[in-house]
Amino acid sequence: MTIGIEVKRKPDPSSNMKLGRLGDHVEILSGFAFDSSRFATDGEMPLIRIRDVVRGRTETYYSGPFEERFVVRKGDLLVGMDGDFNRETWSSEPAVLNQRVCRISPVDAHLDRRYLYHFLPQALMEIWHATPFATVKHLSVKAIREIALPLPPVEEQRRVAAVLDKVDELRTKRLQALAHADALTQSLFHATVEAKEALLPAMTLADLGLSFSSGKNLISSGGDAHAHNRVIKVNAVSGGVFQPSESKPLPRTYIPNEQHRIRTGDLLFTRASGSLDLIGISVRVGAVGDHLFLPDKIWRAEFAPGAKICPEYLQSLFKTPAFRAFVNNAASGAAGVKNISQRSVLGFVVSAPGLTAQEEFAKQVTAVELLKERHRSQLAELDALFASLRNRAFNGEL
Repeated sequence: MTIGIEVKRKPDPSSNMKLGRLGDHVEILSGFAFDSSRFATDGEMPLIRIRDVVRGRTETYYSGPFEERFVVRKGDLLVGMDGDFNRETWSSEPAVLNQRVCRISPVDAHLDRRYLYHFLPQALMEIWHATPFATVKHLSVKAIREIALPLPPVEEQRRVAAVLDKVDELRTKRLQALAHADALTQSLFHATVEAKEALLPAMTLADLGLSFSSGKNLISSGGDAHAHNRVIKVNAVSGGVFQPSESKPLPRTYIPNEQHRIRTGDLLFTRASGSLDLIGISVRVGAVGDHLFLPDKIWRAEFAPGAKICPEYLQSLFKTPAFRAFVNNAASGAAGVKNISQRSVLGFVVSAPGLTAQEEFAKQVTAVELLKERHRSQLAELDALFASLRNRAFNGEL
């Protein structure tokens, strides 16, 4: 893929790179500890919580008194102060700022807002890596204020921001293309279901010939790591695309059960996580080596001889609102970890089309998946380019 990004290198760019203290150029407003008993799914004023920072919208409302200074508006730069220290610009309606989220605003003409937007992630990541934690990492306003900020002339900041904005725009378009492809798959799924004359009688997933298998979550300690064999983590599946690098070495002395080996074409399903949103996520495994094995928190879908459901159709079924609602209701657990049982999932009742219709749907899905793979490849190139340009920019080398 050829990417048309113009980068004009300046003579001796690092010769006059100046560092400033971020706190000298911004105002940082921490969110207010609003009374959670006044939170609801509707009300007088939208309220921003940590989970809303990245997605740029909220489904929580607050009814009660508040100061005008805590109102966030579209375009404001926000940072989540617990967990991953995410930053993003707010893209929705005015909302009040809840605790553990802060707003960062440039206060003088020496700092461009978009330059700050692109600079913050790497600086926050450095703080994140240096922050100890027991359960979750916490970011302080003091740590933000003390960030060392490369501060070239504002005209240079705007040039840098424009270059990074352009690549970011291309990345966004690729992500949108992937989202459209996902929507197309679900549209094809619904069209297949709506051909009611082809539907089988309502029956459970078990009756359709589905079962699940799982593995063990053994991991090595110290120098006990196996040189080859690894067990995948939930993160290998929870993003919706199989990530074989999200794995841990098995103990050197452990001989895995052959039934636990992950194979090309497997349909994997998450059965436990700290978040309900990450339970019931399914992915198909592409070409994979022989060194990866299932843990206990991820199942492999198994299809009996003569099964009346195929992997492509099943994976789309797992993404439907009806199945997601079922997972949310059926999952249980305590101490921050939720899980769902095989009995519950296999008891899910569905009216599936016949295999002929499912096989036609599978052909269409295969074509869409090839398109998505091209988009993912291009997105990976853009991600690498963006990371390189950002690193050069804030080292005075762009």
